Amino acid sequence: PGARFVDLRRRLEPLGFLPLLRRRGGRLALLLLPKPPRGRWAWQVNLLLLLATVATTFVAGYLQSRALMRAGFLDAPVAGGALFSASVMFILGAHEMGHKLVAIRRGIDASLPYFLPMLPPVGTMGAVIVTRTPAPDRDSLMDLGASGPVAGFLAAIPVLLYGISQSYVVTPTGLEGFLAIPDPLLIRWLVDWLLPHPPDAVVLGHPVLFAGWIGLIVTSINLLPAGMLDGGHAVRALFGPRVHQVVSYAGAALAAVMGFLPMALLILLLMRRGHVGPLDDVTPVSRSRWLVGGVLVVIFLLSAVRLPMGW
Repeated sequence: PGARFVDLRRRLEPLGFLPLLRRRGGRLALLLLPKPPRGRWAWQVNLLLLLATVATTFVAGYLQSRALMRAGFLDAPVAGGALFSASVMFILGAHEMGHKLVAIRRGIDASLPYFLPMLPPVGTMGAVIVTRTPAPDRDSLMDLGASGPVAGFLAAIPVLLYGISQSYVVTPTGLEGFLAIPDPLLIRWLVDWLLPHPPDAVVLGHPVLFAGWIGLIVTSINLLPAGMLDGGHAVRALFGPRVHQVVSYAGAALAAVMGFLPMALLILLLMRRGHVGPLDDVTPVSRSRWLVGGVLVVIFLLSAVRLPMGW
């Protein structure tokens, strides 16, 4: 029914309706819903949050750089703060613009990115885009969910390469005050390749490396297969509503196991709203989207970490 549904949607749009195609009890059901008015997004809010996040990420990078300066590794904390902020914003911006561009191409009414500032040492909670209309079909829903993580992951790679090249191989003694953090698999591979070091040495990361670390963590959290997260969109597109509901509980449990308990609780809280799904929920996804799903699994495995208890 895919092509006929597209034609029906085009005919109903001037009348102010959205068609919803579902399968109920083995039969096709067509529902007509009033089309919501286009969102009147206050871009001033987006700009204010953008500037606030630039400020908080700069402060976070500056404080990291001050610690490296006191230890004798860095002599320009302002430059370090600016590089950290620019790197984090580059990754987050790529992630959200991936979503935005797909939304424009697929005719989904979506806002500009809302960047979320946070106190140091991270400086940001990421960013979100709000959509007012569902994806047209399951392929579009898959594209919408996958575009952000793929774009953010690709943007994180050059950030990581630069950050590792500017990092320091040191002995563990005399590093009091520096926090040891678990590294995603991708960072471990890149460090072993670009910055080989003896077993008794450690890598003291440049602020840009930490920015890349944050980018990977944000990517992995977004790829949790739950709710309205990007990974949840992918599961909903590939497997439908029933599997999505069950897997969302598994996604919340996975978030808790990874050490992101607030995210696990947020997933459980928002699950009550469900997932609206695409307009055409009957036409199956194309084979290429299954390949995209496999790519998302690989990106998650390369980006995810398990934070220690109480970290």
